[in-house]
Amino acid sequence: MTALNRHLIRLFEAFRERDEVAFHSTAQAIIADELVANHHSVAKHLRQALGNGGSKPLSSELIILPRDRRDGEELVRLQKSQVDSTKIVFTRQTREKVTRILDEQRKRIELASYGYQPKAKLLFWGGPGCGKTYTAFYLAYELGLPVGVIRLNALVSSFVGDTASHLQKIFDFADSMPMVLLIDEVDAIGKERDDRNEVGELKRVVNSLLQALDTFIPRTGIVVAASNHQYLLDDALWRRFDDVVQFPLPGAAERRLYLQRLLNGVEFEGSISDLSRKMHGFSFADINRVTVEGVKTMILEGRQQLEARDIGNRIQEYKLDLIEAKAVPRRRRTQPTSES
Repeated sequence: MTALNRHLIRLFEAFRERDEVAFHSTAQAIIADELVANHHSVAKHLRQALGNGGSKPLSSELIILPRDRRDGEELVRLQKSQVDSTKIVFTRQTREKVTRILDEQRKRIELASYGYQPKAKLLFWGGPGCGKTYTAFYLAYELGLPVGVIRLNALVSSFVGDTASHLQKIFDFADSMPMVLLIDEVDAIGKERDDRNEVGELKRVVNSLLQALDTFIPRTGIVVAASNHQYLLDDALWRRFDDVVQFPLPGAAERRLYLQRLLNGVEFEGSISDLSRKMHGFSFADINRVTVEGVKTMILEGRQQLEARDIGNRIQEYKLDLIEAKAVPRRRRTQPTSES
């Protein structure tokens, strides 16, 4: 059965069931297929028939977001990306992989002529603050797509079967229009099924996620799953992705470049290289945090020039905060317990 036949069956079923969300999402999937096939005239007429204003971009008023059937809460939030190449820094290996992904997406028609599809199901893994989410937004910016951010608090339900149903709704929605679908903290719903501490419902959710990834055929969009705890993910989940991209901590060169960009337009006295060395082991988010605090100090003190000590002091404070935070659990374990 062809993809068009499957869409037509679903379209008729949605009409029969008066399911407006499914009807619009399936219609948009047919339009997306025509665009990928370079049938722009057909896609234009289909949009006119659907009422999307001809060749104009889809209006946000016409986009029906998937919702929880019980309380109506949105499962996905659509966002426009502002993350261009000036707002993100990659390590060499990560940059090469991201560049390849973009190249394949931009040349999807050329690949299709040889029977291949671009990489579109991606797993981003690495420590927090190393650029996983930012990169998803960067891909969306470069490809001119919106970002569909899955709202985990709405996705995960205490009702049996609802979480799996929510996942299917989300993937049906992502299939209906071009977007970068971001599953942040995917380990929350993709944990190893052999984990004895997990209940049966979560195992069913993992199975539903695997099935959704298997049946999802991205046409002009991308699915990005991001994880800080990749070791928790089910082995079968890793095999569903077209590519796995690691986001390590930035090295000295990346720290210097990121600092330079953060301080662009700020009058600065000091050595960026020295500050970069003091930030060894920092993530991009850590660097941003201490730099912004240093600039705020300059502003609050009424100065026009940022000094290295403004940021250096914030670095020391941040390192002390980390040491203190790590020490608290140890103190709790060693505290004597009172006996009644």
